[in-house]
Amino acid sequence: MVQISREKAKDFAAGLIALVFVVTAGYLALNRFNESKVEELGIGGEQIVVDGNDISADSTIRQDGNLLSTETAFSTWVANDYEVGDINTGEYTVVEGDTLWEIAEAVYGDGSMWTQILNANSEDVGFLPNGEQALIVIGQSLIIP
Repeated sequence: MVQISREKAKDFAAGLIALVFVVTAGYLALNRFNESKVEELGIGGEQIVVDGNDISADSTIRQDGNLLSTETAFSTWVANDYEVGDINTGEYTVVEGDTLWEIAEAVYGDGSMWTQILNANSEDVGFLPNGEQALIVIGQSLIIP
């Protein structure tokens, strides 16, 4: 049988306690970080999971003064199948199924030109949960350059 000195046992116990402390501190810091991200998104104090669809039905998201229900913001999306020329330059009102990409395809024939629309409307286009600025809402008015 292996015998461990009392000093080594104390060192081991101290190291184990330090490890538990570090892991607990990391866990608490991660939870605090996640809570602050939820607050930045403007979600009424409840954490949501978008990919896993664990979204509270009574949560709301505030984006540029608009209140959206989670049902509107996270329901199943079906893209509009626009043809080039279906949307013209000037002012355009967002309808269900629109994205900046879809609108750019309808105006310019190239969805990758969506950033031109974003740049013309950067003050009015919100941020998606992943941090990308591309959130538009039904009824929103956009300038199409």
